[in-house]
Amino acid sequence: MTSGETGLTMLGHYQVAELLGAGGMGEVYLAHSPSGRAVAVKVIREDLAAKPGFRERFAREVQAARQVSGAFTAPVLDADTTGPTPWMATQYVDGPALADVVAERGPLPADDVWRLASGLCEALRDIHRAGLVHRDLKPGNILLADDGPRVIDFGISRVVDATALTQSGQILGTPLFMAPEQFRTPRDAGPAADVFALGSVLVYAATGHGPFDADTPYAIAWNAVHEAPDLTGLPDSLHPVVTPCLHKDPAARPTPTDLLTLLSSRRHRRTTARATTLARTRRTRLRRTTLALAALTSAALASGIWTWLPGTNPDGKPPKPLATATAPRPTPTPVRLPGWKPWTTNLLTSPDLMGRRLDCRYEFSALWCTGAGVLAARVNPLTGKVRWLQKGSDHMNRTPVLGTSRWSTLTVDYEKDGSSASRRIRTFDTETGRLRKDQVISRVHSCVTLQETLFCSRGGKISAWEPVEMTHMWTAAPGWDLFEPPTGSLPTRVHVVKRDAEGRIVEVGEITQGDGTLLWNREVDKDTEVVAISDSGFVYTASPTRIDMTSFTRRDRRTGAEKTVELATAEQLLGVTDDVFYSRRGGVINAYDISTERVLWSSTTLHEDFSAPALSGDRVHFTAEDGTVIALDRHNGNALWQQPPPKSDMLIGSAPPPFDRLPAPVVLGDIVIAPTFGSRIHSFLAPQPGTTRTP
Repeated sequence: MTSGETGLTMLGHYQVAELLGAGGMGEVYLAHSPSGRAVAVKVIREDLAAKPGFRERFAREVQAARQVSGAFTAPVLDADTTGPTPWMATQYVDGPALADVVAERGPLPADDVWRLASGLCEALRDIHRAGLVHRDLKPGNILLADDGPRVIDFGISRVVDATALTQSGQILGTPLFMAPEQFRTPRDAGPAADVFALGSVLVYAATGHGPFDADTPYAIAWNAVHEAPDLTGLPDSLHPVVTPCLHKDPAARPTPTDLLTLLSSRRHRRTTARATTLARTRRTRLRRTTLALAALTSAALASGIWTWLPGTNPDGKPPKPLATATAPRPTPTPVRLPGWKPWTTNLLTSPDLMGRRLDCRYEFSALWCTGAGVLAARVNPLTGKVRWLQKGSDHMNRTPVLGTSRWSTLTVDYEKDGSSASRRIRTFDTETGRLRKDQVISRVHSCVTLQETLFCSRGGKISAWEPVEMTHMWTAAPGWDLFEPPTGSLPTRVHVVKRDAEGRIVEVGEITQGDGTLLWNREVDKDTEVVAISDSGFVYTASPTRIDMTSFTRRDRRTGAEKTVELATAEQLLGVTDDVFYSRRGGVINAYDISTERVLWSSTTLHEDFSAPALSGDRVHFTAEDGTVIALDRHNGNALWQQPPPKSDMLIGSAPPPFDRLPAPVVLGDIVIAPTFGSRIHSFLAPQPGTTRTP
């Protein structure tokens, strides 16, 4: 069945390509984002969407799934839980389900099961760190990609299950892979239940059967609660991992981190043993390689193509690449949103705001903007039409914190009540912009929004609220403050900092979103400024500050290992993206690869100030001080094109106030949306390389 046969062509801004499969909840399609990125879109069945309360439950499950990100999970990218057809888009994983592989090819070899176990342990560790429990880890929810397994559908399967046992509403999960406590007291099932499911999955992968197989769900439940596991056919090497996972007592089971330690030690022993064998064959391999290179060189000379082989340069310089005749690269077809046309929109007209610019981002198939005079606005990215706008004070001296979801939009503005700082929290209906809540929280130092939750540093602790009705969830992490990510970026984890008596950051860490438990912490040099903390655990600092940076450092929070780049003169940091530091010195933009501790490139421009970088494909984009958007090749810094703002904006010629950073452009494939002066936004198609357009 194709997308045309189902009548589905677009879901949000995703172009539907083909049907991948169907299940109890609906169908899954391969689709593509405007930039060409492949995604998997799950479309919910109409009869389920019509059931009372289903959409609310589905929305909560999407919210939970958004909290998880890691190398071995498929993160949620977008969703629509309120439209006529509810759907959820996740990263597309090109690989079969473990259940299909075992059914078609039989049990996996022991070594493959060990590698599978390592990936699944890392996935469960990430899920549990987010304060979540999967509760339905099974072979059908594990995809086998080339670079490792991916866990999908965490939490989603709790909404509906195909078995009579789970349809009763008392049991959540798939009986074959459920822990004893899930049958006894389902509400009390915690992370240890996922570890039990892991053991069952590994038995299935290695033997083709589950450890508690039976003819009926009730018999399976009896076996899981009362009987010893059936490990027939399980290789002896896997018993040390599987057996403790299947302990009846949840407290006696290892954690995913414990299991990773065990798996790593076993891998180390295998690597050491393998070294002896490799040493014996090294001479033979070297001889064969020499003969093969000689033959390759002879063939190359005979055909008239000169091939530079490793280590053959007489001047000691790095080897040159293979020189072959290549055809000119064809001009790619522009990637644009269906129905898009160039547009310019003016959100406000106020003389006091002519020198100020809005901060916009693309999320949930809409453009969301905030800034001086604008608390929040929802704009159609195809036409520039303003769906709704909530005005703020013309005298706001900072951009409000903005959080968005499918059902609510939240803003955090700054107020004062005597000597202590307060924040005014407003929530609006996402569809209509109608005000839902207006609440002032006192004694607040900083706030961030993340995964449908509001976090604020308050009274020396971190507090969390559900943003729709501003229901308080928890208060934890005494002595920690929130780390405020760079303005305009979308955080995916709750990072925290500790400060000394002078307010300097001396320690960084991360807390769970579910209850504020501290996950990790690492000391940092108090004479540096922490500028970014990556999801992978790297802490980036600038010395002494990002404004007059003379060096920058990346520290691994796990090992403490550091990479540092020393600068000849002071530069201003623009941003850190994909392990690359972007900075400026006057009108020169520099890019530094922190992993190699070297400069990637320097690009001279005719401008003086720039926004944070916005990456798309092979391009990196910046907004300049006069509203011009420039695009550089992210690999070598070559100038690709420049797009000035609309002519009327060019006449303003006013730089933003010192405290107002330049907003980065929003890039959707080859569509660029850029705020300019006077609360105006314009959208244009990326010019061809080498183009400098005039207004």
